[in-house]
Amino acid sequence: MKNFAYQLKINLKRFLLRNPFFFIFTISFPAIFYLIYTKVAISNAPAGWNKRFLVSMIVYGILVNSLTTLSRILSSDDKNGFKLLVKLSPASLTSYYANIFVVFEIMNLVAISAVALVGVFVNKVNLSFENWLVLLVAVPVLCIPFALIGVLISFVGDENAVGALANLLMFAIAILSGLWWPLSIMPDYLQKLGKIMLGHPVSELSLNLLLKQNLATSQLQTLFIWLIVLVLILGLVIKTKGRKA
Repeated sequence: MKNFAYQLKINLKRFLLRNPFFFIFTISFPAIFYLIYTKVAISNAPAGWNKRFLVSMIVYGILVNSLTTLSRILSSDDKNGFKLLVKLSPASLTSYYANIFVVFEIMNLVAISAVALVGVFVNKVNLSFENWLVLLVAVPVLCIPFALIGVLISFVGDENAVGALANLLMFAIAILSGLWWPLSIMPDYLQKLGKIMLGHPVSELSLNLLLKQNLATSQLQTLFIWLIVLVLILGLVIKTKGRKA
């Protein structure tokens, strides 16, 4: 436990406190987009738009953290021999991955809190204690498939390729899933595509929980299918690569 706590302290410094990328892209960008779309770009917004778009930007922040930050962490540690150093130390690889997961979730909580506080103090969004529980507990759980994609991207190997693929998938998911603007304003064929993109069921289920609405069965099914497919692909990649994820 002492070794785990020490490793956690090191990783928090590496990936949170000394990582300007996280503060710029995972925290600042979603918060800025939220302000732009709720204060400038959208006029005569429908009731509840501020809270709906708040959820979208929170999901977007976790998406960025999963596909870009997590993939870069795993890829960089693999390339720079950090995991080999872990193997030679009293700690284990299992402890290393558990540590990365804890740090990753802490980063998600920081990102969620930052965007939510902007909504509360700038747009006067009313968030009850139950709402905060949904944002800080339920939403990260629903976003687990994003983390699986981030792990898969890390297997690409080359850091430039990892970054390029992460950004490509991140923008594709964000735009086509309706995180940046409602699917209803897109052409019909993009709406159909967007509804099966991973970001859509995550954001819709998160909003349902926040508004205390019934969870849509179709959204749950879509998310479950994505989860199973990603787990199977990850298992196949790990087996092919011959190394632990």
